[in-house]
Amino acid sequence: MKKIYFLISILVSFTLLSCEINDYVEPKALPEPTQEGRQTFGVKINGNLWTPFQKYRVNPNFKPAPVVWGKLQQQTLRIAVTNQETLESISLMINGVNGIGEYKFMTYYPKNALEFSPFASLYQRCINGNCSQYVICNTCDNQVNLTHFDTTRKIFSGTFSVTFQKKDHPLETITLSDGRFDIKD
Repeated sequence: MKKIYFLISILVSFTLLSCEINDYVEPKALPEPTQEGRQTFGVKINGNLWTPFQKYRVNPNFKPAPVVWGKLQQQTLRIAVTNQETLESISLMINGVNGIGEYKFMTYYPKNALEFSPFASLYQRCINGNCSQYVICNTCDNQVNLTHFDTTRKIFSGTFSVTFQKKDHPLETITLSDGRFDIKD
């Protein structure tokens, strides 16, 4: 039994030592608007540039969780992005997607959905150990312009702006503007 614990501890140590930590660099500009499935995402949050960031590049034996993720399922486009340095994440859903055009982000899941939260689109951030969720403000800006829709190559690109309000304090809002994404499913 001691041999198994020893082997596991060596494997864990090797895995941790083989990881390379990369430094966070403040974004200087939004990513270029592309339509090639480059897995890019950028937005201004209350006027400040924000892009996803993954803190660790792991060794080739492990596949890291994607920092930009997108998937089209039955006319619902899901986009999820994280920034591990700033401890923020954005989850966005667009329902009824059937081609290039203007849409709105979903606020809630349908009542029969099997999800952990009733909120379909969220902005989350943690500051000094306090984590907050922001949900879409129903009376505020919420628009998505899908500029590229290729179901064969599974590439989806577009621009957006949306305002979120703090779940427990609706008067506190966060505005995402000049947003753009280019994702490959």
